[in-house]
Amino acid sequence: MLLPACLFFSILASAQFKNTFTSIRPQLEKVISDYPNQFSSIKGSRYQGDPNTIQYASTVEMKGTVETKVIGYPTKTKINWLWEAKLFVTEDISELKKQYKAYYNDIAGKSFMSRGSNNSINATGPYSAPSEELRLWTNQFRMNDVTGEFSNLVIDLIAEYANFEWIVYVRIYDKEKDEDMKPTKDKNEKYRY
Repeated sequence: MLLPACLFFSILASAQFKNTFTSIRPQLEKVISDYPNQFSSIKGSRYQGDPNTIQYASTVEMKGTVETKVIGYPTKTKINWLWEAKLFVTEDISELKKQYKAYYNDIAGKSFMSRGSNNSINATGPYSAPSEELRLWTNQFRMNDVTGEFSNLVIDLIAEYANFEWIVYVRIYDKEKDEDMKPTKDKNEKYRY
């Protein structure tokens, strides 16, 4: 009886100290490589659902993620594509902070796409940790791209509190730099963004 109890407690103790983090860099590189093609080669089966969006399962999946998908937001002139991975869900704020920081470190300052250090991913501001005071938390990254092909690429690492649990996402999408996003008037004097 003593031997099974000791075995049980040793397994329990090792499970508590086990690191559950898995790097997402190889999968991010695949997604970023397909960014100029509007994620067309990583779109899987199409989802039926919200009539205001176009959704596909992503063929790029990350170990341990809840879900990955490619989402299109149609406008009058084009479809804006976004790749999203729901990385994990937790109720524990300390687990959230630990995992969120690990994902941040996995993304920040790293060179992608085997093109050398000129194509590194850099945070747009200093790191800020999620807190219980805010229900939505984000750290944003951009690529230092010498070719210009990825100059509008944005990576968001997001922690969102909903239904008594924290959900962490990573999203990759196209966005002009904030200083370039100015309204322009068309012939009807309406503003376009």
